Amino acid sequence: MKYIEAIFDKIELEKFQRDGDCIYDPIRCFLLAATPEECVRQKTIVFLQQELGIPVNQIFVEESMVHTKKGARGRADIVIYRDDECTDVLMIIECKAPHINILGDEVFKQASGYREILNAEYIMLVNGIEAIIYYYNDGAYHEVKDIPLLEELLRKKISFVEPEPFEEFRYEELMSDEFQEAFAENSDISEYTPQYIKGFALNLINLIIYKEIKNSKFLEKIGVSDDCRVSMPHFGNSGGGNYQVWSHMFIAKDYLNRDQVLGISICATAHTENDPHWGNRTGTTQLNVSITNKESRHHSLQLNLDRCCRYNPLTNIVDITHNGSLTRGKGGAAKRADVIAYIKDRAPELVHGDEIYLGRLNNSRLLEWNDSNVQSFIRNLLRYAVLRDGFRAEYKKSK
Repeated sequence: MKYIEAIFDKIELEKFQRDGDCIYDPIRCFLLAATPEECVRQKTIVFLQQELGIPVNQIFVEESMVHTKKGARGRADIVIYRDDECTDVLMIIECKAPHINILGDEVFKQASGYREILNAEYIMLVNGIEAIIYYYNDGAYHEVKDIPLLEELLRKKISFVEPEPFEEFRYEELMSDEFQEAFAENSDISEYTPQYIKGFALNLINLIIYKEIKNSKFLEKIGVSDDCRVSMPHFGNSGGGNYQVWSHMFIAKDYLNRDQVLGISICATAHTENDPHWGNRTGTTQLNVSITNKESRHHSLQLNLDRCCRYNPLTNIVDITHNGSLTRGKGGAAKRADVIAYIKDRAPELVHGDEIYLGRLNNSRLLEWNDSNVQSFIRNLLRYAVLRDGFRAEYKKSK
């Protein structure tokens, strides 16, 4: 990974007027709308020439995959050829807007898919802030140090990033102010979350993202059939926001007993004051359960840990609940009583009085996958999220 923001900031793109701000593409020789992603792409073209020494005639933009493979879809943002004859592809470059995290799975899969079709040796991912190059060899991708010059890429005079072994966090670290501030700066938790909930949220993050499920017997106990481990999918929301967050992905049954990909993640929500779009909102820490398939990707449950955790500071015992609130897209908010009744009819063990009870966890020590209370909580969390999607589907049928 190389931070290239300072370099890109010095690259000035002249703006022209044609149905709004436009910039000139020197490769295709026409004007394009000056979108954030297009600006990154045009600055990348300049960067390739000025910093890496790649001749302009070896740079191609928007290369269609169908030209190489019949029936293939998509267009590679930038393709670099090895020489003037432009017959062998050296590198595929995928450009994204600055707010898109290039470590996300979708960006990598998109670029690696194009690489496979064009048989390139390298892929490069860039968003105007960071850039990363991978070298493909013998069925595996290896992260390249820095951004080598063209001659270094051609001669494979490159060095690779050594993977750093991860050491699990200690309980004392997760509960410390220093760690909590660092995670808040990274938007993993909110700085506005109550102090005792911050430590619990980090304990959950440590479990979900950093702790491996080493015993396959635990999968049945948490109600899943397969562990797909940790990924970084991309999500949008009804308010127009876009974000990526590390998620632990599982395969489990949905409300129709079909296999679905479910993900669990924790992230901070934005704190805004007098924002023209969002208004005034207090930042919180949110526990999400996503459901992903070919047709859609959405969060079925977004649980506000600041409000939904009943924390006993004397015992460090946390009860996690939810009030049943649910939105139905354009249908607006559902009646909580209807949601509770739906859940009670299908999973009565989740309903305690007029709320959903998800479990009790002990935050006086590290949370572990072999803890029966942890297993019960994760199982209840996933089951509840799946049933919420069932409620939304029933609502749509009734319309």
